[in-house]
Amino acid sequence: MHNYLLRIQYIGRNFSGFQKQSNHPEDEKTVQGEIEKVLRTVLREQVNTYGAARTDAGVNALNQYLNFYYSESVDPDWLKNKMNHLLFDKGIFVKEVKEVPETFHARKSAKSKVYAYIVSSDLEKSMFLMPYVYIYREPIDMNMLKIALDGLKGKHDFSIFANFDKSKKDRNNICEIFDTGFIVKDSIIILYFHGDRFLYHMVRRMVYYVLKGAQGYIDTRILLNPFAFGNKVPFTRQVLPPEPLFLVNVIY
Repeated sequence: MHNYLLRIQYIGRNFSGFQKQSNHPEDEKTVQGEIEKVLRTVLREQVNTYGAARTDAGVNALNQYLNFYYSESVDPDWLKNKMNHLLFDKGIFVKEVKEVPETFHARKSAKSKVYAYIVSSDLEKSMFLMPYVYIYREPIDMNMLKIALDGLKGKHDFSIFANFDKSKKDRNNICEIFDTGFIVKDSIIILYFHGDRFLYHMVRRMVYYVLKGAQGYIDTRILLNPFAFGNKVPFTRQVLPPEPLFLVNVIY
């Protein structure tokens, strides 16, 4: 049995999310569903794929990974070209195909993930980048932005940025954020988060929180360690739009 790894990128707004769902209507497209349709066409056999990250509807990926098992040996470049011929117009591009050990699993073998969120206050220069840039309307203090981002690092209970779901009281909300930061490119700011795992809507909530902190709406004592203040931390419930969010990479 052969195990193949796909490294892909995609435009999230073209799909109702990455993961195929059995309870979704058949005409509701997912990235994983479209990948499996094309693999079935090219390989003439139904295969199941295993994805690294379950990105939400509208969220983009620069490097997303899937693996699948296949009984025969195939040429990776041939498969890549065949898939791109059928997928590119849908908003998916296969960047790499390679054979990996049978024990490799795109999700279970992952060590961490990196996400980025793009923001800007420049209305003129950002107009043609929409909807992939979130526009903030008030000035931000870059030093306070760094303080807010640094305060999220470490291993913590991220319940303040998680969904409230009374039916799942035992949900594990412990995550470890290895690094955070920002990159300024011309008129845009790229906020990035590197962690072992991320909760549903967690990154989009954290971005709103750090922006409000950088705009002076949150006490510096809270920004330094928000996890010490429990439900007293403000601006943690707003979920920003998905289109400016990118899965940058999965680390193995």
